[in-house]
Amino acid sequence: MLLIEQIYEPNNIRSDYVKCPACKRGRLCDKPVGEKAMAIAIQGDTAKTRNSRIILKCPRCSQKFVISFTKE
Repeated sequence: MLLIEQIYEPNNIRSDYVKCPACKRGRLCDKPVGEKAMAIAIQGDTAKTRNSRIILKCPRCSQKFVISFTKE
C-alpha cells in the first residue's frame, strides 16, 4: 500500500528534486532533503517488480518512469 499525505505550507519541509535521467533537465518529483532517491534509465521489462509503484512523466521530454518503493 502507498500512503500519500498532503503537506501544509507552515511545515516548511526543506526539499530538493529528482532530475530526469533521460534529458537531465526535467524535474520528475520533489523529495525531502536527506532522503535517498535516484532516477535511472533501465532497458527491459519492469513488470517483474511486485512493489508499490507510481508512473511519472517528465514534463520536458515526455519520457515515462516507474517509481518503485522498496524496504531498503
